[in-house]
Amino acid sequence: MIGPQFASGHDTAMPKTLCMTHRTTLCTHRVSPAAPVPSRRRPGNAALSGLLLALLLSGCASQTPAPSIEAVETLPEPRATAPYDTTVIADLLLAELAAQRNQLDVSLAYYTQTARRTRSPEVTGQAARLAAYMEDPALALEMSERWLAMAPGDTTAMEIAALSHVSLGNADAAAGYIDRLLAADPDTALVRLVTQARNLDQAGNTELLAALAQLTDRYPEQAALWYARALHLKLEGQLEAALDANDQALRRQPKHEDALLLKGRLLSELGRGNEAQRHMRRLVRQYPEARRVRVLYVRLLLESGDDEEAFRQLETLARQHPDDQDLRLSLALYGLEHGARERSIAVLRQLVEEGYREDEIHGYLAQAAEADGETQIAIGHYLAIRDPDMALRARVQAARLYQDSGDTANSHALMADLRDHYPAQLPLLYAAEAEMLSDQNPEAALALLDEALGELPDSVELLYARALASERLDKLDRTEADLRRILVLRPDDPDALNALGYTLTDRTERHEEAFGYIERALAQRPDNPAIMDSMGWVLFNLGRPEEALIYLEQAYALYPDDEIAAHLGEVLWSLGYEAEARDIWADSLQREPDGRHVPRVMERLLEDDA
Repeated sequence: MIGPQFASGHDTAMPKTLCMTHRTTLCTHRVSPAAPVPSRRRPGNAALSGLLLALLLSGCASQTPAPSIEAVETLPEPRATAPYDTTVIADLLLAELAAQRNQLDVSLAYYTQTARRTRSPEVTGQAARLAAYMEDPALALEMSERWLAMAPGDTTAMEIAALSHVSLGNADAAAGYIDRLLAADPDTALVRLVTQARNLDQAGNTELLAALAQLTDRYPEQAALWYARALHLKLEGQLEAALDANDQALRRQPKHEDALLLKGRLLSELGRGNEAQRHMRRLVRQYPEARRVRVLYVRLLLESGDDEEAFRQLETLARQHPDDQDLRLSLALYGLEHGARERSIAVLRQLVEEGYREDEIHGYLAQAAEADGETQIAIGHYLAIRDPDMALRARVQAARLYQDSGDTANSHALMADLRDHYPAQLPLLYAAEAEMLSDQNPEAALALLDEALGELPDSVELLYARALASERLDKLDRTEADLRRILVLRPDDPDALNALGYTLTDRTERHEEAFGYIERALAQRPDNPAIMDSMGWVLFNLGRPEEALIYLEQAYALYPDDEIAAHLGEVLWSLGYEAEARDIWADSLQREPDGRHVPRVMERLLEDDA
């Protein structure tokens, strides 16, 4: 709800509307014996049997929870409605005992078994409820449809069947049950259904919307159905049709909270920004205390670049909700994303001064300063972070910025201090510092890794880092030695196998040997694009370009980086597909204008072609 003022400007709250954005359980209650019953004493067999008979003979179709064990003993003797043999009673007693012990999967198994052997709507209904509660839609559907065969008008059974179909992706079948629910109870059926549906994930919500969207022709006066149809059309990318459906909802319920907000968003996404802002401005005037209205208005203003008005509205929100610092943080971050950097940073700094989520906001301010090229300010914010879980990463980034700005002494001192304070992270810290050094001083990076491996000779992380550092310096014997050492420590390590195989095929003529290592790596990670690229490259080097093309195309589809593009383009070129090769390279250069592999292969092949 937006709030009491949104509905009428007075004290009347807006009617509840269709909203599927929160997650709870599929069942709104846990009817005994599907859930443990709290008790201050261990129940005897008489009390347990009494509860079981209350379930079996009186049913559990209502929304009222069953009485506690203590209360059951005072109830009048229920009237029997169906005979149960001793095996059934035993199974139901076991189901109850399992529920008492919170072993709901065991309890469900016994209820399901009994439901399949009997024609008891009470037992079958309990199995359906419990299966739905435990998010087993296939079983919940089976039990609910059995239940409906015995009790065709039971609304709870229809709700469980509808939502089970939704969870299984059967929107059309779900619509059939929802139709029956609406026919039986047009006033409250949707409210009940949506309340039950709050545990659905995004895919389930989409299916539910699809089911509801089908029913507007049969129930044209249901505003909630038109709103659901608008949401479904929006998800399908049909924005104009979504806007029309949303207007239908508003004609039937002019104060439909979510539909009013959806209209503003749809107008904006349709490129009708001025109309969207006029619409939201009217809502802000009409419902000045409605938080969600003003928040959406601020977002649309920021998206349109109207920072002045956006932050005026943000100041109003801050006055209306002085204790809601989360709201100010959220909108400041949204402003950062949409170019309102100066004002957003001012809000973030104010929040830090108020002592609110200081470490987190120092991180945001550091990233903003880094993006703006304000290195020293960024370092200051990174070093201000005190939370142990955040401080390590923040200080490593500060050291990286020191190194990039040429302050090697401070960078090294900071990393040395981190190694003293985080001895468990020594391999990663040495590797991180070596990576910082690698571009400007690769020899120093290699020397640091030599020092680290003197201290930690069997560190796989450090061996791998030194192998890469050696490869950059064309010290391939050291690269090979370190990768082979990793394979002694971890004989089937797919990263080491792939790195060794790729190095051998890319930097030597030992292609057959390389193929063996890469084949072993690919067997472990058949969908890894880096290993696919290695396989494609070694096959090309072995004179098998048609086979290579298959792997390289798959790798590029999964991970279109500069190096894979270079390999794929070269293989295409060798096969005579020069236009396709140029297209791949052009695509890669657009994605990674600073990539180094594609320009090199283009220069080499185009010169050879000339």
